[in-house]
This record gives sequence, C-alpha cells and structure tokens, in this order.
Amino acid sequence: MTVSEVRIQPPQAFLIQLLVMLTQWTSGVWLLPVRHASPSATPLGWALFSLCVVAFLVSKVWMVKFFAKHHASPMFKQHAKALITEFPFSAARNPFYLMDFLPFLGLTLLLGTLDPLLLHCPLFFLFLNVYIIPAEEKRLLLAHGGDYEAYKSRVKRWGFF
Repeated sequence: MTVSEVRIQPPQAFLIQLLVMLTQWTSGVWLLPVRHASPSATPLGWALFSLCVVAFLVSKVWMVKFFAKHHASPMFKQHAKALITEFPFSAARNPFYLMDFLPFLGLTLLLGTLDPLLLHCPLFFLFLNVYIIPAEEKRLLLAHGGDYEAYKSRVKRWGFF
C-alpha cells in the first residue's frame, strides 16, 4: 500500500458506523443483548449520552488547537514538518484516537444495547489499526526516519499496548 492510498478517513468511517447504528435502531435489529428498559427514556440516559458527546467534541477541539499550535494538520494530508513528541504524544502515539470511543459509549448508554460499544467501536478501532495508522506511520517514517523509529520504540501505539 502506498502512502497516498488512504481514501477513507476516520471521520468518514465513523459516520458509516453511525449510519449503520441508526439503521439498526430504526429497524430494531441489534446483534447483542438489549436492555428491556432503555435508558433513553430517562433524563439520566440523555445526560450520560450528552456528557460523552460533549467530552468527545471538546477533545476534538483541543486536537485541532494542539495541531494548529504546532503548524500541523490533524487530517494528515501532508508530511509532518516536525515530529511532535510532547504530551499527549509522549504517552501514546495516537492519543486523539483514544477519545473516539466516547460516542460509542454514549450511544450504548442512550440506546440500551451493547452493539455500539462492543461491536461498532471495536470495528472502528480495527479500521484505524489496520488501515489508517500504518499509512500514518509510513508517512512519519519517510519524513523523520531514525527520529521516528526512536520515538516509536519508546512510546506505544495506544499508550497501554
């Protein structure tokens, strides 16, 4: 795979997952167990969902500002001019993807089914791990060579594994 072959970006993949979950919800077809009393009927369900969405959106705004501070793009359309190794990149090589589980958690709490968290979230992270991140790492290696290899050897991809 060449570096330029990544055609579907994470936001597009996330929207595809969201459309599939919306289809499941409207048709009532879930693959994993559903709670009988959906929390969406309660203010608590909506509050938990809203909290997850707000935390997710705040993390994305922070990400855009963080990259702007370093004169970089979060969409990774060009080679990175400088290798960013300060926090949060000192804790994980892909820290901003870690917050992408929040909408899945929120939808699980809202809809009362485990599909968003235990099916769609792992599929999304599998897409990131197999398709997006290897292309990003290849670009970083081309741009930064040994510096990126050293960084990669001391910082784990997801921080904990």
